[in-house]
Amino acid sequence: MKQLLLGLIIIFAMAGLIFYNNMMHLACIVSMFLALAAGGLFTLHLNRRYVDKLARQEEIRKQLTADVAHELRTPLTAVSTNLEAMAEGALEPTSERLNACYDEIGRLGNLVADLENLAKTESEILKLKFATLDLYEIAEEVFGNVGGEHVTVQADRERVLQVLNNLRTNAEKYGDGKISVTVKSAGKYGEISVADSGAGISEEDLPHIFERFYRADKSRTRSTGGAGIGLAIVKSIVTAHGGIVSVTSKIGEGSTFVVQLKK
Repeated sequence: MKQLLLGLIIIFAMAGLIFYNNMMHLACIVSMFLALAAGGLFTLHLNRRYVDKLARQEEIRKQLTADVAHELRTPLTAVSTNLEAMAEGALEPTSERLNACYDEIGRLGNLVADLENLAKTESEILKLKFATLDLYEIAEEVFGNVGGEHVTVQADRERVLQVLNNLRTNAEKYGDGKISVTVKSAGKYGEISVADSGAGISEEDLPHIFERFYRADKSRTRSTGGAGIGLAIVKSIVTAHGGIVSVTSKIGEGSTFVVQLKK
């Protein structure tokens, strides 16, 4: 009798163990299926994001090509037309006309320099020379009158100067001459804001303002000249530092660019 009871106990135990293992196996299968399904949805989401990103990059590439062509064509056309007319005797080679050609060649030179500068900034071999900088002092060096407090950050002095000079140039071009600069501590960052009271940037243009060759001002007049590279360089340098650059703006009220660099 005892042997029979012991045998039944062993049989039930083995049955329970088999049932448990099967349930665990089933649970594993279900878990794997759910993981694969979730992974598939996540992969699909990533693929869509990747496709959208590629489409956006292609759009930027096409716009960049058109912008570069325009920036090159305008001065080249002006120079070639004037030189051809003077060579054929249709126009007298006066100092005024020769100076105009020289100005256009200078514009081409500036564009090439901007492109070289951008390429150098975004190059993988860019070597930043980190040092402790007083953000207030370096901002004062560029802008003169600065408000706020002294904040030290870890950054490359020459690159930070380049960022601030580009922001100053941008504010002078598109502002009304009034520039307000403030330095403060913002958590783990030292922050500098450069505000102008110019025409401002539209909501449509704002997300693209740091893209190379993008210009909110489509007029391309000499008074607001430039190829739209300065802010792209700002973005590249700040990003290389592990920092953040942003902009807020309202039409008719001006724009404020904020650069944050790690302490």
